[in-house]
Amino acid sequence: MVTREDGSVTQIGTRSRCGPLAAWASSWLAGHAAADELLRAVVADDGVHRVAGLPDSDGGVAGDGSSVPLSELLIAWRRCAERVRLVLPVSGDVRGLPDHTEFRAAALEAGEAVVGGTLALAPEIFDPAPSSAPISVTWRAFTVSPGPAEHIFVGDAQYELTTAIRESAAALVGAGVTGTNVDVAGSLGHVRRTGEHVNLPPDHPSRAVALVAQAERMRAVLDLALADPVGTAVSSHAVSARDAALRPLATAVRRALLAGYNARPDDH
Repeated sequence: MVTREDGSVTQIGTRSRCGPLAAWASSWLAGHAAADELLRAVVADDGVHRVAGLPDSDGGVAGDGSSVPLSELLIAWRRCAERVRLVLPVSGDVRGLPDHTEFRAAALEAGEAVVGGTLALAPEIFDPAPSSAPISVTWRAFTVSPGPAEHIFVGDAQYELTTAIRESAAALVGAGVTGTNVDVAGSLGHVRRTGEHVNLPPDHPSRAVALVAQAERMRAVLDLALADPVGTAVSSHAVSARDAALRPLATAVRRALLAGYNARPDDH
């Protein structure tokens, strides 16, 4: 979720910050990536990334409560984590989230978060649009008790996504609500480009990289659909049919992103 300077909130066209952070941090912790590579990949074309609430080595808060550079996060994870994982919670499905009330609320608000050992973070993204200044990100840190992590195999997620795309398309055609009422020329161009430049560490499994690229494109398609929630549906029944057709696809996209970004070198 992105907050704009005028106070409005949007999810359209936003890229994942937590997915790359989880993948690159896991690679860095395994000794396969450099810290500078990680920071460049996560920040990308954003402006400043800062971390707030990060615990220091004595159990206090780093920076006396103020935010610290993203590089300080790596030092903290080196002390408490072997891997970092992406979580994508939605209302009614918080699997993978530690049992920490404040963190759960922040993760649900952001729509994504990362968990590494006893340290979890949720991003707050500020977009100064219509200003030309870059997006800034504040990562809110929480000390948590590690919980059970659901591991999704890449092959399983790929099959589920392929099946959901086919079945959702057939359901939309059957309901007669495949179109949209918005001007989508520019948006469709963005959708086609989404996933072309997925920046994942060099040791990331190639099959997982391909799955992330496909899932990110499909997430952009769903964001486009959210921009016009009625589409060409002209009755409440048609609107319900459209939502029902897209819901399994949204679930499959979430699972594909989780499988792809959290993939391990031996995943299949």
